[in-house]
Amino acid sequence: MKTNTVTFTHPSVNVLENRTLHCYRNASYSNVPTTIKVGPFDQLVAPFIPVAVVFIYEQSGSLEPIPVRRLQRALELLLDYYSHLTGRLNIATDGTYEITRIGTGAELLVAKCTDRLDSFSLDTPGRISLMDLPGASNALFGPFDASLEGICRDPLFTVQHTRFACGSVALGIRLRHNNCDGNGYFQLIRDLAELYRGLKSDYIPTLARPPHFLSYMSDLDMTSDEKQEALAFKPSLLVIDPLPEAIKAPSQPPPHVVGRILRFTGAELEALKVYATDPSTPNNWVSTFEAISALLYQSIYQARLRYFSEDPSAVSPPDFLTPFDFRGKRFPELPPAYFPNALLCLYTSLSHDMLSHAPLWQIAKHLHDLMRNKVPDAGHLKSTLRWIAAQPDKTRIRSGFRYGNGSIMVSQWVKFDMYAGTEFDDDEKPKLVSTPFTSISLVDGLAYTLPTEMQGKAGGDKQAIDVNLALSEPIWEILERDEQLKQFSTSWSPIGVRSG
Repeated sequence: MKTNTVTFTHPSVNVLENRTLHCYRNASYSNVPTTIKVGPFDQLVAPFIPVAVVFIYEQSGSLEPIPVRRLQRALELLLDYYSHLTGRLNIATDGTYEITRIGTGAELLVAKCTDRLDSFSLDTPGRISLMDLPGASNALFGPFDASLEGICRDPLFTVQHTRFACGSVALGIRLRHNNCDGNGYFQLIRDLAELYRGLKSDYIPTLARPPHFLSYMSDLDMTSDEKQEALAFKPSLLVIDPLPEAIKAPSQPPPHVVGRILRFTGAELEALKVYATDPSTPNNWVSTFEAISALLYQSIYQARLRYFSEDPSAVSPPDFLTPFDFRGKRFPELPPAYFPNALLCLYTSLSHDMLSHAPLWQIAKHLHDLMRNKVPDAGHLKSTLRWIAAQPDKTRIRSGFRYGNGSIMVSQWVKFDMYAGTEFDDDEKPKLVSTPFTSISLVDGLAYTLPTEMQGKAGGDKQAIDVNLALSEPIWEILERDEQLKQFSTSWSPIGVRSG
């Protein structure tokens, strides 16, 4: 049977061992349900999408960081708190996701790189870039099979430990997105680091703040009448797809998608925020994320119009999408240390005239209002989640966002404070934390805002932000000449990761 397994190889990286991980204390899984249903939030995420991040730890002194034996013990202790991650995904006949076969195990791959870490500093000596690492860091993760067979067969949680010739270490950690969002992911990483640090004593460490891993509304059981009432609700952000029609093959294959990194320095971001604020009301403000999003939204749309100048109708509706996290005061029913997904995606669409001719501050103001005025309140959100749970065919649930060659999606990863609490050894922050461009994330119009490697060391520009941006290859060629974008982002990765 043909699968969609993607393995990024690099001549200097070799996997030496593949170890199955089980819970440390509860290896029999006698107290764990055999099947765990996910909740409505998790149901909105396609099962083939992972959350994958690489963490780079540089050797300092004579001791090698993160020995495999201690890491494995910490991972086993972690699974005592996240035991469902030893299971496998099952998709029920109505499209409901379930975690079954709990106890099958997570996965730890032990790898070696024959080159030193500093040999990958191709841009600036001493600075490690995502693009410099083996396979643009993809070789630092285990293989991933995005086929239906693979996502139901393979582990939900995988870790690759790669030791460089100099002793430095890369951890490539991948989780299935329908188990958690970015917030939950970094909670798990901090829990792992806490347990690892605790192993320096003779006692078995415990977490000071244990996670809540059961999905909200996963135990919801509605009567037939309650289901009908739930289905009568009209959510503001979701729709039901009509029954699928036959898919026509495109007349010619679309261009390759290329992922590149745009860096915004702290000074550039301050100038951009001023530029993106209504000059007639300077007391108003836009966030850094809103200013960056507005800049990308307008610049990319205008580049696409130039590319399709002979047939502007070929550009799909210019929809904008961004995920919104409902943890905290917005939805207090979610417990503290909530691990699963808690996201809905906000979206909007601006007119051709505004994106083509309006000053940037008007676009930024529209996005500012979207983030504050279009977010469902707690009552609407709860009804939306019940509507999801009641659907007889969950595969037909869709966002109202219209994806196409005119749309853009921007995710705010910088808010996760990705470097905080990820020290495995005391005071040894990672040198780099970043998410790679993969075969799954190379989607035309997808962007992530990320902290830079400056977060991992003393001094430097702590306010700088990287934007990992994937675009159709010919759009990049036009965007490189965009004066407005170049005004606020003077550093771009010269090469990118190319799909196909």
